[in-house]
Amino acid sequence: MNVYDEMNNLCKAIKESHEYKMLVEAKGKLSGDASAESMVKDFLKQKQEIELQQYQGQKPDDAKVKKMQDLYNVLQLNPVAADYIQAYIRFQMMIGDLSKTLGDTLKEAME
Repeated sequence: MNVYDEMNNLCKAIKESHEYKMLVEAKGKLSGDASAESMVKDFLKQKQEIELQQYQGQKPDDAKVKKMQDLYNVLQLNPVAADYIQAYIRFQMMIGDLSKTLGDTLKEAME
């Protein structure tokens, strides 16, 4: 078995997955709505900053968390933005699951 061939198969399977297709479709719709796209980018940037702080063992600032939650609530009022965020979250969950599985396998070899 060639690991690189299997990785290519995995990449192909990801592109054929429901989560990937929904994200691409939602992204296409989002790019047609400049204000929703701007809000989504801002939300994802804030989300990433908070996650980075948590990853580094820091407690995120309550004001930042509230601001992100408020922006999320506003995004939910825009169907295009809401669809994109939901598709993005589902895709990230799938990638996270795949990453965990790979990490668990590598951990076995390293111990």
